[in-house]
Amino acid sequence: MPKTEFLVVDTSAFIKNTQLQDFSEKVITCQEVVDEIKNSRQLRRLVVLPFDLEIDEPDNEDIVFVSQFSKKTGDYPALSSTDIKVVALTYKLERLKVGKDHLNSQPPAPREIQVIDHSVINDKSIVGFYMPDGNQKGGFEGVEGAGSSDDGEKDEEIRDSSESKDGASDTSDDSQDEFFDTEQEVPEVDDELISRLSEIKVQDYKESGEEECDPNDPCAVDDDDAGWITPSNLKKNILQMYGGTTEEEVTPIKVACLTTDFAMQNVLKQIGLNIVSLDGLLIKQVRTWILRCYACFKTTPDMMRVFCHNCGNKTLKRVAVTVDPDGKEHIHINFRRPLTAKGKRFPIPRFRGGKHSNNPILSEDQRVPQQRLSNLARKKTDALNPDYIAGVSPFIMRDVCSKSAMLGITNKETKSWERRNPNVVVKRRRKK
Repeated sequence: MPKTEFLVVDTSAFIKNTQLQDFSEKVITCQEVVDEIKNSRQLRRLVVLPFDLEIDEPDNEDIVFVSQFSKKTGDYPALSSTDIKVVALTYKLERLKVGKDHLNSQPPAPREIQVIDHSVINDKSIVGFYMPDGNQKGGFEGVEGAGSSDDGEKDEEIRDSSESKDGASDTSDDSQDEFFDTEQEVPEVDDELISRLSEIKVQDYKESGEEECDPNDPCAVDDDDAGWITPSNLKKNILQMYGGTTEEEVTPIKVACLTTDFAMQNVLKQIGLNIVSLDGLLIKQVRTWILRCYACFKTTPDMMRVFCHNCGNKTLKRVAVTVDPDGKEHIHINFRRPLTAKGKRFPIPRFRGGKHSNNPILSEDQRVPQQRLSNLARKKTDALNPDYIAGVSPFIMRDVCSKSAMLGITNKETKSWERRNPNVVVKRRRKK
């Protein structure tokens, strides 16, 4: 693949130590990508890069566009803030350097489907096949009926056999007449045409590149290098292995993105942006994702759902889906990847009532307490405010006696059951 003018890279390019100077003239990334590099060896490589690494930031409108687009494709839950910024930066450069007329504002259909209606097809119109009607009887039924007659009636059998012979002779005469009639319809071949065809001589033409070699000649010896991978044809064999094209057939690319994240690749490709792998090859295939419940096996295209719309459990898993030419969906499930045990390690605590209950959310329509602070905790002491009314004390009053303060309820949502097991037995010390 020829060098791109602008290449936006992800963290995977620096982790794999990819030689980016062979793929692009200018390498660009975000500051968040550089901050993700924590290894000392990778940081030392980042300091002595053989090219200039440019740092750029995407615009807010580009970030909003990529976020909305990824929600429609179903990849938004799998993208981090850094991933969205990298995709938005690629979209920004493509918009400024090339234009956005060729880019998609909506995700395209996964595949153009052409459904065949088999009920409309007429079997009788198929060329080369003869479909008889169901009411039409075959010629073998008469033979079977003749064989089922009684053996005692010999006269009737003789009559039937004589009649069948006469009928057979009549049919044979009719068929011979038809045969002779068809022979008369064939036109006679002219003698002049036969003489012209006999004068034509068949000649064997050989291609200009094919030459016969003498067995004693050294050119007849087989070439030992044929079929082997050599340094001269290494790049060509790599392109053929991955289904690529040669450099002469590839059009020059101005802006591309190098990443190994499948969610980022799917969003980039559906927008219409160019994607480059770690080997410098263009990625041309995209996937469509849906959610599948592994409890009731129902599917939904809404990737923002947390609970199953059929059984109501939190058992949704993202799977890839393709559509065949008949319009049937095929789900591709990775059975090698085990189901996550997040939130299933400890037993669920017993549900408790009250306005400050702290129960785990297990269904979509579960009622949740408001968990509001007390009036004293919401009050603020501002002595410099002209509307401030002095109270009993000019000092700030802290709420330490209310139920919400004792439970540690704040404005920030807390989920204690995900950090530790609330049912574990705690050993208490006796007071002396």
